[in-house]
Amino acid sequence: MKQQIGRVLLGLSLVLSFMFTACAPKDADIEKNIATAISAYPGVSVSVKDGVATITGQVADEATRTAVETAAKAVKGVKSVSNELTIPPPPPPPAPVVINPDETLQKAVSEILASQKQPKVQAVVKDGVVTLTGEIKKADLPGLMQKLNEIKPKKIENKLVIK
Repeated sequence: MKQQIGRVLLGLSLVLSFMFTACAPKDADIEKNIATAISAYPGVSVSVKDGVATITGQVADEATRTAVETAAKAVKGVKSVSNELTIPPPPPPPAPVVINPDETLQKAVSEILASQKQPKVQAVVKDGVVTLTGEIKKADLPGLMQKLNEIKPKKIENKLVIK
């Protein structure tokens, strides 16, 4: 009788362990569910092995990195998450704007006005600002403005009358 009870208990324990093993989510299913949960984050991917999710890719900031990890942990069947997401370094600061000295600008402006054949245009440079006065043809204005911008003034004040 004891042997029969032992066999029944052994058989029952095998059936229960098989049921619990069969009911546990498979890695492929977990991976699919995590991929769905993190689909709002482009450039992030996931792989799952033995219930351990590994998330990789690049995200914009630490808050996004944490949000992706939290979303992965919330999926049923995940035992743990290995967060291998990276955050790119910030871009370098922009180069400082170079403004030429007034004397250099005045000489360059005079040369540009002469080469553009604009005798009716006058220019004064003060504190890096080029102030244009006089008259100019509408067709000549874009070319003149382009040439003046190339000499890097702080600003160009256009007070020209267009004829």
